[in-house]
Amino acid sequence: MSIEQDEQAGSSSVPRLLTSVPWVVVLLGVSLLTVLLLVTLVSLRGPEQQSAVPPPAPPIYLPTVGAMATSAPPSDAPLVAVDASASPSLSASGTPSPRASSARPSVSASGVGAAPRSGTLSARYQATASERDYFEAQLTVSNGSARSQDWQVELLFSGNVKSIHASSGSGLSVTSQGSGAFVLRGTGPLGAGQSAVVQMRFSRTGTGDRPGQCTVNGTACVIG
Repeated sequence: MSIEQDEQAGSSSVPRLLTSVPWVVVLLGVSLLTVLLLVTLVSLRGPEQQSAVPPPAPPIYLPTVGAMATSAPPSDAPLVAVDASASPSLSASGTPSPRASSARPSVSASGVGAAPRSGTLSARYQATASERDYFEAQLTVSNGSARSQDWQVELLFSGNVKSIHASSGSGLSVTSQGSGAFVLRGTGPLGAGQSAVVQMRFSRTGTGDRPGQCTVNGTACVIG
């Protein structure tokens, strides 16, 4: 009997609780409607944002510098032929430019075919006779300056020239340095405008009667 009364009392308490707090039902309904509204707005806004993105702009191609340079019209300036053997040009100050002066031909150390310079000390070597084991030559030293000068001639032959015998009326000193190298010096100064003639005889093995190098006081001799 007591159990039935308890069940009736419990079942009647639930409606009584719902009627006593109606605001709880209202709050749950409002919350549910709010969630549904937010979900709807988010689902509609996503496609709008995707469609609002503009498409990428087409690429722009600019001409390169090389292409512009090759398309330039040819210049109307005429072509000028440059002669490497032309005489050096003068600069605005009247002096030869360094680039032009460097093109002058240099004189070989042997001095073959060179002419003696006036006003300086010069020498000329000439072969006068040639035999199987020796040859003879003449050396002429000339003083073209206006004062007396000491002179020294250096002769350099190949290794086949062994010895030298030399004489000069103005006095002479001869030194052999080996391997065909000989030094001839005047025993006294050579007067202005005067010349000294040296007669020479060389012993050798093989052929050849000209030196590979001849200098007088450091200047190239004339050979031939």
